[in-house]
Formats: sequence, C-alpha cells, structure tokens
Amino acid sequence: GGVMKVGLLLALVIAVTGQVLYHVTQKSVAPDAHPIVSLVIFYLVAALATLPLFWLFPMADTLAAEMGKLNWAVAGVAISIVLVEIGFLLAYRAGGELSTAFVTTAAIVAISTLAIGALFFGETISAVRVGGVALCLAGIGLISVKTA
Repeated sequence: GGVMKVGLLLALVIAVTGQVLYHVTQKSVAPDAHPIVSLVIFYLVAALATLPLFWLFPMADTLAAEMGKLNWAVAGVAISIVLVEIGFLLAYRAGGELSTAFVTTAAIVAISTLAIGALFFGETISAVRVGGVALCLAGIGLISVKTA
C-alpha cells in the first residue's frame, strides 16, 4: 500500500506510453509488408534506438562483465518478444480490432501471471485479486459483444 514511488510511476508511464504507441503502430504496419522482414527491421531500429540510452544508464563495469551478469531469462525475453510481435501483427492482419485485441490478451495474461506468481514466486492470491480476475473475465465478455 501507500503512495506510489515516483520512480515506479515514471516507469509505468513509460511502459503505458510504449504499449499504446506499440499497438497503434503495429496495427498500422503496411498490410502487404512481409511479416518477418517487418520484425527484423523492428529489431534493428530498436537496437539503434537503445544504444543512446547508455548515456542515461551508464555501465558500472566493462561490457564483458555486464554481459556476464545476464542469465537464462534474456533468451526467454527475446523469444517472448518475437511471439508478441508476430502474434499481434498477425492478429491485426486477421481483422483484430485495436480496441479489443490487446485488452483480451492482457486480461488472459493477468489471470495467467496471477497463477504463475502464486505457484512459482510465492505471491499471494487474495479475495481482491480473485475479484480482479472475475472483472477481467467480465471485461473480455463485455468488450467482445458486437454492437451495431
């Protein structure tokens, strides 16, 4: 509880801004652009955009030492990025709507991560969190209703 720390709030604002930009631009990728060529270019541009961030986050050690601190999770994140990218690109091309595609997947992810957090990370599942899952499911139902 308590007041959210400024650093956490800033990080969440950056993440939300990135996700909104991500979905708007992902849905706007040219429909005839090859999906894998698109992904490769996404990653090349992302790598170039990442390099200047070293000025904001300088390394405390040599590059080799910093790389030595990495673990298996880096490969997991890399694979997850590819799955998310190709999944949403194909979903939007298959007619997925900007207003529903992310919300539906986010609700399912929220439910999944709640269970994984409890099973593997010792996080608690409270009545409030179960209520949140129920609201997620209700939200998927409501957002899926086609209106005229």
